[in-house]
Amino acid sequence: MKKTLLVFCALALSFGSLAACSKPDAAGTASQKVGDSKAAADDFSEKMTITWMARSFQGGGWPDDSPMIQALNKKFNVDVKMQWVPAANYKEKLNVLAASNDFPDVFLVLNPEFNKWKKQGLFLDIQPTLTQYPNLAKIPKDPLYALNPKDKLLGLPYYITENRDTLSVREDWLKKLGLSAPKTFDEFYEVAKAFALKDPDGNGKQDTTGFSLYYDTTSNSIKDIEFIMAGFGLYNQWADVNGKLVPYQTQVAEWKNLLTFLNKAYNEGVLDKDFPVNKIRSTVDKFESNKVGFAYLNPNDWKNHQAAIKKLVPDAAITPLGPPKGPTGKTGTANVDMLDKNVINAKIDPKKQQRILKILDYFLSPEGSDYIKNGIEGVHYKKTADGKFEKLEAADKDRQNLFNNWVLRPFDPSIQMYKWEDPAYHQMIRDMFTQNDKYTWKNKAAGLESETLTKSGANLNLKWWETVSKIIMGREPVSVIEKASADWLAGGGNKIIEELNVSYKE
Repeated sequence: MKKTLLVFCALALSFGSLAACSKPDAAGTASQKVGDSKAAADDFSEKMTITWMARSFQGGGWPDDSPMIQALNKKFNVDVKMQWVPAANYKEKLNVLAASNDFPDVFLVLNPEFNKWKKQGLFLDIQPTLTQYPNLAKIPKDPLYALNPKDKLLGLPYYITENRDTLSVREDWLKKLGLSAPKTFDEFYEVAKAFALKDPDGNGKQDTTGFSLYYDTTSNSIKDIEFIMAGFGLYNQWADVNGKLVPYQTQVAEWKNLLTFLNKAYNEGVLDKDFPVNKIRSTVDKFESNKVGFAYLNPNDWKNHQAAIKKLVPDAAITPLGPPKGPTGKTGTANVDMLDKNVINAKIDPKKQQRILKILDYFLSPEGSDYIKNGIEGVHYKKTADGKFEKLEAADKDRQNLFNNWVLRPFDPSIQMYKWEDPAYHQMIRDMFTQNDKYTWKNKAAGLESETLTKSGANLNLKWWETVSKIIMGREPVSVIEKASADWLAGGGNKIIEELNVSYKE
């Protein structure tokens, strides 16, 4: 009883001007139908149930009685019903909902599905009333309007630091084997081979490997391979060559060099042989489990990565490093395009649409962004006598930052830097981001439209990466990539090149 009362009081104090006493303002209005600015504003008097589907990662999402959801319900007089779908199954779930025409009120749409469905009237057009939501209107224009039809805003981008993940190495393994952090591909291979064959964990077994990859079902491609692709001179899908967009499927010579390298690594045990069945985060899990020596890690989770490894190996140490130079001196790192969209169901009650927009706008406000990141004062953190902040036990229990991490958050690299943390730790993270920015490897066609790509791109990509996987595992010779390239072009690739270049020039 005392604990319940404490949480209630903390909620009331933290959201003093929120919920039941809240009154609508100009930012709380939206159109009764698209473009109708005379529609009645939602005055928050009616309690609404909002169904919300989000992508989830390790640990899954909150239960509906989470203090964070209770606080949101109280502020906006709603009953939010969250559906947390694991990232590995999210694309499948979207297509199941599409087949039954049973979408929730607000949900994340992956960019291939957004392109397929954006002309079907499924998503609310926010553009006519965008100025009434000042925090949404401040989203940078390029990511805000990417993929959206001209003069429409059907989805809001999910922000992610473009050059976020950092190639990292087990520093303690290097020291044990008398090795230095690699700066070239030759050095990288020799270090990774030593990690695989020279028992860096000291257990007397050959149960470690150099590096791993995983298969991403969302994009139908292999991931954590980016720094190797860039080093061998491959494009990040598409590059501008003399003013024309060119796809990596045409880079046969570069692919042969890359696949020869990876096939050798696979045969010698340097590359994790389970890579074809690895899923998202498998590479990180294996790194944290003392099985792999190199991995891409999220600097925002650096403390968690360290803590996980130290549970198994108290003296373990990890360090970030720049991507090694390829045979011709080229480098690059993983780059993420902000193309996935948060959308509102166009078929639901207009007042509910307004309420959702008000919530999303709040998430990006100074007060709201503090709430979705740091949680509720008195529940998840407290202010100390010296004016600093202290994290409370409930923060770890409740994982107060899931809206911020998985739903919608400000366009700011500090999205996962918490007010109770050491400023020096924040600077370390920023330094990693700064280093990563030196190796930007952009996809020049990101956000461009092609009807053929929308219809056939996923299947063409699937076939391409299936062939790549078979070659890496030695089930097909490296020369087969020549046929894969020709098949991609003949199967729709030539048309995709033509259409994307038209879009690029526009």
